[in-house]
Amino acid sequence: MPTYDFCCSDCEHRFSRFVSLSEKDKVKCPRCGKGNLKQLFTAFNYKVSGGRSGVSAPSGGSCSRLSCSTCAGC
Repeated sequence: MPTYDFCCSDCEHRFSRFVSLSEKDKVKCPRCGKGNLKQLFTAFNYKVSGGRSGVSAPSGGSCSRLSCSTCAGC
């Protein structure tokens, strides 16, 4: 199941929910209880075979995303 980020159009509260695609339209704002929500653009993680996940680095480098001096891909 994916995590969706929402913003309530009534009270402007921003929150995330871990729900199935079929239940996404039934989510209500936890602050005001209304369902007038805008779905926000959210990033996503991916996993490839071999157990690596996240951002892949160019060959020959290992990206730690902490220091670009060790990674040519950032």
